[in-house]
Amino acid sequence: MKQFRKEPTLSVEQHIDAFLDEWQATTVRVAQEVQAKNISALRDINVLPGMTGSGNTINVEGMRHLSLAAEKLLVREKLAAKLQRWTAIKALGEGLQAHLPRALTTKTLSEHAIVAKAVATLRAYPRDDGLYVFPVVFASRATTTDFNIGAARIVAKPIFEAELVDAWKRHDSVEDKHGFGAGLADDWRQHSADFDHFIVVTMEGFEEKMAWTAAMDAAQMLLNILRMYFGYQTMDDVRIGNGFIWQNKRSSIRLTKQGDICLSSSFGGAGSHLESGWEVAFGRDLSGFAMLLTTTVTWPTVNEGRPDPMFERLIYFNRLIAEAYGEPHDPIRLVRLISALEAFSLIGSADKAHNLAHRCGAAGGWGDPLQYCTIYDAVREGYRWRNAVVHGDAPSDTDVRRAFYGIEHHLLSIYLGMLSLHAGIANDVRPRSVSGLRREFTSRIDMFFWAPSLVT
Repeated sequence: MKQFRKEPTLSVEQHIDAFLDEWQATTVRVAQEVQAKNISALRDINVLPGMTGSGNTINVEGMRHLSLAAEKLLVREKLAAKLQRWTAIKALGEGLQAHLPRALTTKTLSEHAIVAKAVATLRAYPRDDGLYVFPVVFASRATTTDFNIGAARIVAKPIFEAELVDAWKRHDSVEDKHGFGAGLADDWRQHSADFDHFIVVTMEGFEEKMAWTAAMDAAQMLLNILRMYFGYQTMDDVRIGNGFIWQNKRSSIRLTKQGDICLSSSFGGAGSHLESGWEVAFGRDLSGFAMLLTTTVTWPTVNEGRPDPMFERLIYFNRLIAEAYGEPHDPIRLVRLISALEAFSLIGSADKAHNLAHRCGAAGGWGDPLQYCTIYDAVREGYRWRNAVVHGDAPSDTDVRRAFYGIEHHLLSIYLGMLSLHAGIANDVRPRSVSGLRREFTSRIDMFFWAPSLVT
């Protein structure tokens, strides 16, 4: 077997030092090839982001070191989730340009001076704070919804649109009615016309592109909690904008053997049948978990981007759950559900079906042996049919749906249990690796079933 040499781990400054060597070599090479009028030999040379004028070129190896330095710098400054890597790359390029006058005087290039300038630039970089809005097909008859969990708020369309009246007046007063901005406004109005609710996420300290990603995670977390609370049969047609959108109106055509056209149309099916006031029972039933859920939904909006196995597992679980509830195909819906539970319960490689069923039962049983056994059997059955799907054994739709509903009926209880256990681990030891988190979860899950307070 071919052996690969592991590249040494370098610091930000060491990567910049290596980048400077490549930059100087590139500058000399470019000058020589230009003088020789051999431009075709520079196809591997790129423009250096953040620099203007002479010397603003870099080779592939130099760009690699610059990119790695930017990545590490964002992590070190607790900005990896808030600013794009490209923003940090440009800041380092600007740092080099700002440093050049002094370097020409001292005849020395200082990687520390370049990094210090980049840090100052990143800390002062403008952030796109504010409210990030996601239209939702949720419940057209629930016209008074106004409910928040942490940084995410779900609000009925009439309420939110009334709040935007003044903002729209300001926007429209400065836009040419035939201009680009007016066209964007028309696009939004047409796009949002088919939705009945909005999820609004408060974001601070993020660059816009990064903010949209984190805000979507927070919005999906809130929506997933509602999905798990009300159940799939109530929430299967609930969709968030830019996701799996259910069609309000569908039309079909077929031709008879004689060549005659037959048409049919179907209407409705979007959202749920929840009515105004649904949040009263929801808030009452989950009041004991209010602080935990608030912290969880807010986490993506304050995440600093440092590697955190617990946060990564939480995000992966919620994305898979959102995909499961939005998935139109029964077999893949079951696969996504099982994958979400596997991610959050941190099962190992041995006897996956038993270990997953046991952890789900212990987390969702809350000290009730009968509940434990019910969840255990449901997850084992679900895992069986999940295996049939992924290995191409083509189980019947009836078996797959039965397996999905068997687990989904207990999903909120499982989620709250696992979330509580993860929170207890975070408060106690805060593991920094998946293997460390798996060890803690494994050592505590049995005790959690009998006495949650002792391990959280």
